[in-house]
Amino acid sequence: MAGQQVDSGAHGLDLCVALTERADEAFLMKRTIKTLAPSVRSPLVFDTTEPDVMETALKTAPGRSLLNSVNLEAGRAKAEKLFTLAEKYNAAVIALTIDEQGMAKTAARKVEVARRIYAMAVEEFGLRPQDLVFDALTFTLATGDPEFNDSALETLEGIRQIKEELPGVLTSLGVSNVSFGLSPAARAVLNSVMLYHAVKNGLDMAIVNPAHITPYAEISEDERQIADDLIFNRRPDALQRLIEHFEQAGGTRTGKTSDQQAALQSMTLEQRLHWRILSRNRENVEQEIDEIIFNDADAVDRQGKHTAAVKLLNTVLLPAMKEVGDKFGAGELILPFVLQSAEVMKKAVSHLETYLERKEGVAKGTLVLATVYGDVHDIGKNLVKTILSNNGYNVIDLENRYQPKQLF
Repeated sequence: MAGQQVDSGAHGLDLCVALTERADEAFLMKRTIKTLAPSVRSPLVFDTTEPDVMETALKTAPGRSLLNSVNLEAGRAKAEKLFTLAEKYNAAVIALTIDEQGMAKTAARKVEVARRIYAMAVEEFGLRPQDLVFDALTFTLATGDPEFNDSALETLEGIRQIKEELPGVLTSLGVSNVSFGLSPAARAVLNSVMLYHAVKNGLDMAIVNPAHITPYAEISEDERQIADDLIFNRRPDALQRLIEHFEQAGGTRTGKTSDQQAALQSMTLEQRLHWRILSRNRENVEQEIDEIIFNDADAVDRQGKHTAAVKLLNTVLLPAMKEVGDKFGAGELILPFVLQSAEVMKKAVSHLETYLERKEGVAKGTLVLATVYGDVHDIGKNLVKTILSNNGYNVIDLENRYQPKQLF
């Protein structure tokens, strides 16, 4: 499950092993960490209410971790224990906007609680602002309770104000809480739309199932409108309209797969390859590259295939990745989707290299390339390596020589 989450774009894994029928939470947490840490290269988030379990986790886990979570519901005493652990083990902390009065429901109350927690953590315990991740809390919009009609709007405004008034802190949100109680198809759309607006308001992290999130621009205009009406409380029948829409659709987003297949069949091979990078779809990438190369009228020999490959790189692959970057810059794609597009691009370029020929003769020079392991810029580095290698340069790629297990 952890591997699937990371493959779908998760940047961290929230571990919660508390069971009401067992009293060995610390043991379970330690065993889970030891199982996951060697094979899953993502930071771990320790989700527990018990300080002793947090300390066990911090002692066991390699690297830096995130504690989930601290609040002021019981006053200062427990929060002080958790901040002491965070300072001792250099951990970051998720801080919920909850105090003795309960969960903060308005933007003003969310900011008020955040200020109190910030003052404790930074001024008393020496944590840095960037060590704090504030969760402004969101509530379900599925009940129709008038008390919560503006709750999503208050959450979005709370995120914006916390980022503005407490420079340097980060924000997080359990996004799927906003749709609790709705059908799976309705939840997928509402969660995706809520995430989009939260990111626009300054959200840094989100607790979501990345496999169930769709980029805002890829949701139909009707469904975006219905979800926006509910989130921003624009009309009294917004909830009813959203429920009815997905009931009429049979509880699923009907036609999406069949429509997609029909659209693909009408595309040229080049258009299809462009679409696969943009839509993060790895299927048939290598076969379609082969077809494009061999369908090129001039690709009758090795040099012809080399020319066709260079043309494909310059006219299809690079423009597709540029479009992904433009969408990211415009806020239409969040980073996990960019990384998934980069993986498709990496697969395409790797296969395309079989058709590229390195220019023979004396090397023009030697270049050493590297990026942080797993970083989004890795795709750009690989493109540069491909282009330089095929133009007479000797390129040393540090990623291929030194993997993380060798370095650390």
